[in-house]
Amino acid sequence: MNIVDLRSMKMNPRIAFFFFFLLMGFQGLCTPDTLTFKPAISRLILLGDSVLKIKEDGLKDSLNQEFSRLLDSILFSPTGSSLSFYQVKSLSVAQDPSKKVKAITWMVSKKNGSEFQYFGYLITQLDPKNPSTITRLHQNKDLVRDELEFLKGDSSTWMGCIYYSVMAERYNKKDYFLLLGWAPQSMFTTRKMAEAISITPTKINLGIPVIKAGGKAKTRLILEYNAQVSTSLKYNESKKMIVMDHLSSSDPRPESKGMFQLYGPDLSYDGLKFEKGLWILQRDIDVRNK
Repeated sequence: MNIVDLRSMKMNPRIAFFFFFLLMGFQGLCTPDTLTFKPAISRLILLGDSVLKIKEDGLKDSLNQEFSRLLDSILFSPTGSSLSFYQVKSLSVAQDPSKKVKAITWMVSKKNGSEFQYFGYLITQLDPKNPSTITRLHQNKDLVRDELEFLKGDSSTWMGCIYYSVMAERYNKKDYFLLLGWAPQSMFTTRKMAEAISITPTKINLGIPVIKAGGKAKTRLILEYNAQVSTSLKYNESKKMIVMDHLSSSDPRPESKGMFQLYGPDLSYDGLKFEKGLWILQRDIDVRNK
């Protein structure tokens, strides 16, 4: 029965209200994600799923290039950057509560899981009166592990990761953003990181020294550990801080230091607490609810 049929019927007011509510709900579901961009989103879903499932690296690269071009065309089209992309399971979309920063990232696993490539965008809008700015992220594989926690750079010196959370704080009328990311490195190790960024109307700076750890001002805090174990790095609402597993080596010998395939959680926890424009590392915190 169509809408015209319903209008022509003499219905009980309660039944009429029910159909009106149902119709409004259906129209509310018809967002830009499912209407204007529906064919493109459907294609993205197909390509993203194929990249995840296909084993042959050459074909995987070709499909990922098509996926990247299509996503790029969507994001740079009118209203495209406001889409949620919730249907595209191969994409990770993270946004801060104020909706000033949105991170869209994905990865491609190659060589039977021994190599990973990362791709992404940062979409920023500090002033809702102005249009959003879209910045492509370019993974730099030449970055040195020991320098990452102090590296200052831009979109061309991105270490590469899947951003899963965007934290936002404000101090002295200035915004501070911290991105939490996850990045498998090989069959042996995985990383999680907290990365501080700053935003201007014309540029995004990846890595600013506002993480105070061990008496030093770092641009990132990196946890690297055995790829077979799980490590937590997330905001704890009750503690009002970012809580993380403390990592230690399973080999007590001094020469094992830096052999991250031996590292894993040791059942103690550290935290990052925002105070006056800095995220300050606090060791051995009590995570129990009192």
